[in-house]
Amino acid sequence: MFAYTLPSGLPAGSRTVWSQIPLQPWTATVVTPFSYSILEEVAKSAWYQYFDALGFAPMPRARVLRHYQGRVYQNLTLSAQRDAEAAAIEPLTLFLNGEPYPVAKGEKPGLLAGIKAGRNRKKLDSYLQEWGHNMATVLERAQAWHAKTQELRWTQADILQVMEEIERVGVPGFQAFFAARHNLERAYNRLLWLTAAQQPFPTNLPLIQAALCDVNSQVEADMTTRLLELGAMASKDDALIAWLQRRDYANWQTTVPSQGFLRATQAFLHDYGHRGMGEAEIRNLRWAEDPELIFSTLLAYTAQRPQLPAKRTATEGVSRLLAKVAPGEQKAAQQLLQKIHQLITLQSLALHALAYIWAGTRQWALAAAKEARADQRLQMSDDVFFFTLEEMKQMMTGEWNISARQEIQATCAQRRTAYAAWQSVQPAPLLIGDSEALVEPGLPGVGGQARGLLRCWQGSDSLYGDRAIIGTDHLDSGWSLVLPFVQAFVAADGAPFDPLVIAAGFWQLPTVLQLGADYRRLIEGAPIQVHGSSGQVEQ
Repeated sequence: MFAYTLPSGLPAGSRTVWSQIPLQPWTATVVTPFSYSILEEVAKSAWYQYFDALGFAPMPRARVLRHYQGRVYQNLTLSAQRDAEAAAIEPLTLFLNGEPYPVAKGEKPGLLAGIKAGRNRKKLDSYLQEWGHNMATVLERAQAWHAKTQELRWTQADILQVMEEIERVGVPGFQAFFAARHNLERAYNRLLWLTAAQQPFPTNLPLIQAALCDVNSQVEADMTTRLLELGAMASKDDALIAWLQRRDYANWQTTVPSQGFLRATQAFLHDYGHRGMGEAEIRNLRWAEDPELIFSTLLAYTAQRPQLPAKRTATEGVSRLLAKVAPGEQKAAQQLLQKIHQLITLQSLALHALAYIWAGTRQWALAAAKEARADQRLQMSDDVFFFTLEEMKQMMTGEWNISARQEIQATCAQRRTAYAAWQSVQPAPLLIGDSEALVEPGLPGVGGQARGLLRCWQGSDSLYGDRAIIGTDHLDSGWSLVLPFVQAFVAADGAPFDPLVIAAGFWQLPTVLQLGADYRRLIEGAPIQVHGSSGQVEQ
């Protein structure tokens, strides 16, 4: 996460630092052109509004995101420069080729500049607290917009109206997410450096996680608790258990044998049906469209009867962490832990709000695809995701009309080919300029050990049998559903402050992150040993 290697040394040209980590709670895999175009436009506006609200003099046309080999990278240097110049905030500092490497230049300010920087740091703290208070309103508006997209008949007028709203309605949630994620990464980075002298990276990561063992991601915790309540209801009804075991969920609303269970499931989907796996990839189905994972999880509940874990206290973990910090920095470390608590909640709520926007945007995209299929500009609904939002706007307004049908179809074919090619490559999680910075495989996520059979995620079948160790590309919030039924997690990507990793810590599930290419070498169905505290996996 913070330690990298550049085999050929620093590049001669641009040394802008780009990272996949900031956006991995949404998607760590290849994204389609449509999804990237949405992210790019929303992120650009949200980034500008974040720093503009703080008075940190952002650049209006700054390049915030980058698309590289199908993956999305965020510009770390750009944000760190704003923080350093306006508030004298120490830039995110990586460990590169064995040496500290700040992602931006930061100079110690003079007396007057220092006073101004101090005021700006206080302004930042107040700004983050305001976001915590304002999230209820942001959520309410995102939910209302999503509900609107579910109710429309999708006339041509509806399509034209909603397409002009997508970028605007996504900005508040993304701004809140950026505020949380940007400052979370910086707080973790600072704690790592405060402890590094006595506890080198990455062995100091479990120290931080142990000091946060009493915190959970709010929405992820709510989803898991609600599902456990549904499972408890199902386990008391033999007819429901038999229905779940048949695994014929296609017409579930008419075949569920219990009206009480039906109403409870509908209520769950009303609150969380807009969620799913890899939510920033608009192409992916949401749970309301395909609730099979929910029902298969409930079936696992009836077999295993899991319970919420006992509440834990972080007092001992905090003490161990502070013991590794110089006496003069212990107050700063305690303040960073408090800030992390606050930002974990903000991150979870912001992701929930944005999930409403992504799900509503999916409904618009499918309606636009239907419109373009009427004259065969698009051959199938899924083609829509291989065009940018701007290109789809041109189709909807007639600028890109039936006279260009062959051009449109050829463009789609080319992009599908590129998309397929990107699936077979695994670019580094960090770029410096155009150079890939390599990372040592295996990063501690949640401490502890577990041994069991590896189930690489291929659908709901992974939930059956003994408590498995789940392997996946990335642990996004959709994995909240299976927290009660697994022994441990291993992932190709990820960071310890991802919402699902925080939730896994609350459930005391050993977790190893950033296995990279080593993840592809793990054998499905084979026994595996997970060492969460060291980031090692043995098979």
